[in-house]
Amino acid sequence: MSPVNLGTARIVLLVALVVGGIAVLANGFAGGTVVTAPGAGASGGTTTPPPTGSPTTTPKATPSPQVDGVLIQVFNGTYSPGLAGQVQQMLVKDGYVAAATAADAPSKPVAKTVVYFRGGADAAQNRSNAKYLAGHYLNGAKVAVLGADQASTVAKNAQIAIVLGLDYVAAHG
Repeated sequence: MSPVNLGTARIVLLVALVVGGIAVLANGFAGGTVVTAPGAGASGGTTTPPPTGSPTTTPKATPSPQVDGVLIQVFNGTYSPGLAGQVQQMLVKDGYVAAATAADAPSKPVAKTVVYFRGGADAAQNRSNAKYLAGHYLNGAKVAVLGADQASTVAKNAQIAIVLGLDYVAAHG
């Protein structure tokens, strides 16, 4: 048996890897990109047919949070008298606008503070504003979209509704 020529074996291995790589590249790209080996096409390079299907969409960026002019309403979900009014007044001093008078939550006690934002066309901006408010004023309170069950108690023009819970009282004494 004759010994294997290592130079020839290396060339065969290299060709196999190149062909395998081209096959992976040609099949790995969606959108119709065809890759050919150099010299295989009429122009001697790669061929890219026109794209097919729908164009890809770029995800929308999260809007920057706003404070000035954001319409809020605060509800007291605790037994601490006047708490919603105090918090709403503090937020108004910082640029928020009271959409309605602060009020008691429909049911008490509420264990955890929740910042609700109104959905609809302005949902992304309202969510951004709610997250900012929750993080900067309410110890990272939960943020959720305002549901139909809560909407009847919140002023129609309010973009954000805050329901203060017992956790807020514990943190702010």
